[in-house]
Amino acid sequence: MSLDKDYVWECDYGLRKPLISVLIKLLKEQDVSSLQMVSLFVNNVPYNLELYIVISYKNPIDDHIKTMLDELPKLKIKYRTDITLSELIKELANRRFNSATIGSWEEVDYIFNSGLFRFVEKEELHAKGYITKPLGKRTPVFISHSTNDKPEIEKLLPYLSGAGLPVWFDKISIDYGESITEAIEKGINESGAVIFWITRNFINSSWCKTERRSFSSRHSSYNDVLIISVISDDIDIRTEIPTLLRDFKAFIRKEDEDLNNIAKEIIPSLKKYLENVKPRG
Repeated sequence: MSLDKDYVWECDYGLRKPLISVLIKLLKEQDVSSLQMVSLFVNNVPYNLELYIVISYKNPIDDHIKTMLDELPKLKIKYRTDITLSELIKELANRRFNSATIGSWEEVDYIFNSGLFRFVEKEELHAKGYITKPLGKRTPVFISHSTNDKPEIEKLLPYLSGAGLPVWFDKISIDYGESITEAIEKGINESGAVIFWITRNFINSSWCKTERRSFSSRHSSYNDVLIISVISDDIDIRTEIPTLLRDFKAFIRKEDEDLNNIAKEIIPSLKKYLENVKPRG
């Protein structure tokens, strides 16, 4: 006896129309002898809109499963191996989902337009002038600094924000539970500029050394990042600053110099460079 094979797909509630043609294609080509069930699980709670599709096979014929695995990812939906049909069914009892099972390709259009979904798609909102794109996706400025200098960096951030410059800052940009190493690698990759806040603490930090090497390597390979150094005046540039950094724009900061003056110096260069930079990542 063949065992059931369930495939759970997580879809974008607001981008569901492309699913119709794909489901029609699957149901036209694959009858019940192979494709046992196609079920929709829809969460219409506005704080947590969800759409899952469960496709079940009993005795799949030839390349039917391969066809499904080829077609659905083209819609940029997620294959969720961590969610099961039984879990979704249990949530029906909690009133999380409304559900509908599609028996044939003729039913697809009807079910998608039958009132199962209480909210319109994103394209309809866009046509009315509403914007659904997320904020915070502009190319940021990465600030490479020692943990010991963080209080000073936090005072610099409002100046950059006031100039319209988004910042990648570890204290804000790394989520709880997220890998620090992976988050920093992502920040380095996605940033369009970096400020090296070079103090004695920076010189002695292994993390700062790693960030410096990563940005220097990226600049050498692609020349697609602006590098600016703000150097404390107790640092000997000839002996303590790596050769590569000496080629980039640098500002010497006197002890206890007002951050306002530093911001005035570096902001024009950052804005001019980032105006024409496309988001990375």
